[in-house]
Amino acid sequence: MSFSISEAAKSDAFVEWAITNNVATSDPTWFKTLTPATDTSDNWMIRFNNLKKLHKLVIRYYEEIMGQDIECIPVVNLNAIAKDADAKDLLRLCQLVVAVAVQSENNNMYIEMIQSLTQKSQHALMVSIEEVCMMINLCRWGIH
Repeated sequence: MSFSISEAAKSDAFVEWAITNNVATSDPTWFKTLTPATDTSDNWMIRFNNLKKLHKLVIRYYEEIMGQDIECIPVVNLNAIAKDADAKDLLRLCQLVVAVAVQSENNNMYIEMIQSLTQKSQHALMVSIEEVCMMINLCRWGIH
């Protein structure tokens, strides 16, 4: 799936990608109820609801499966993604989804996929994952 950030946010392509290629396979039992509504092209509320479902399950996964304090999870403005295709918030949500995938029990599949990327892409993903983990750890240590 190849979209610009704006196209992805406005077409719900991100939610589909996150579900089919990441969270659903990282822990199929946990994310089994996640199915996006279709045909969201002109309705930002449907996009918002899809994003909200994904975000809620990802946050609950961090809390209940990974044992993270939800207060430490980086904030994502889902309205900004749904209404305005905000790149910063879409990237933050992508970071959370990818971080779940590489820290899940099925992480070998994702690590292999990452290793098949170019060095530049591998490095960018590594930095992105480390950024999320660092934000969570700093918060846990009381450093905001």
